Amino acid sequence: MECNPDYILLQAYADGELDAMRSVEVETHLAGCPACRQALENLCACRTALREGLPRYAAPAHLAEKIRTAMPAAAPVRHARVVNYWPWAGWVSALAATLVVGFFIGLQRGQSGRLFDEAVASHTRSLMQSHLMDVVSTDQHTVKPWFEGKINFAPPVVDLSSAGFPLVGGRLDELNHQTVAALVYGRNKHFINLFVWPSTSGALSVGSAESAGYQLNSWTHGDLDFIAVSEIPPADLADFVHAYRAETE
Repeated sequence: MECNPDYILLQAYADGELDAMRSVEVETHLAGCPACRQALENLCACRTALREGLPRYAAPAHLAEKIRTAMPAAAPVRHARVVNYWPWAGWVSALAATLVVGFFIGLQRGQSGRLFDEAVASHTRSLMQSHLMDVVSTDQHTVKPWFEGKINFAPPVVDLSSAGFPLVGGRLDELNHQTVAALVYGRNKHFINLFVWPSTSGALSVGSAESAGYQLNSWTHGDLDFIAVSEIPPADLADFVHAYRAETE
């Protein structure tokens, strides 16, 4: 199999249309080709977004009657006839526009869903594997410089002890195949992981969410995206986000 991320076999493989021999060939190639693995992930993500995020609409009951009245009556002699499509062309155009908008909304939701799942997994992993912090400090002037030279952006680091969310450290992590800054704050014996990375052009849905029992809050400011994750109550996480944004925006 040639190395080409757009190779047609990937599409057939993603749809389960290959025979056993071809499937083995593709799987062998994928094992050693990151570009094709990424292309396959994109295909699967697009299919999931279409299946789960695209809205479904039922045609209005009177549409069939409009179409029937717009079509020419049957004639015994076959001859050319000009059909007026305008009575129902508007419906088709509107439906097509809705499908296009729905596709992109669904795709964005799928991307945000994966980011939220990865953020929760990283938060949980940091607690279980005792890798909560690479730099341990309550001093923002210690934590912020630690990131310099390790990433190509400057995460806003502030101490929120006065609001009940003391800074306890930070580390490097990974979301969506890119290195991100993880700022760690405390709250009543619990921790908040705040992930920060350069904005990915609308891939992140803004707002609050819940996943696997964890609370998330996401937003974008300037050229940076943010996701805060913790097991603390939603109101507490909302207070943290409000306090952080008040100090950094």
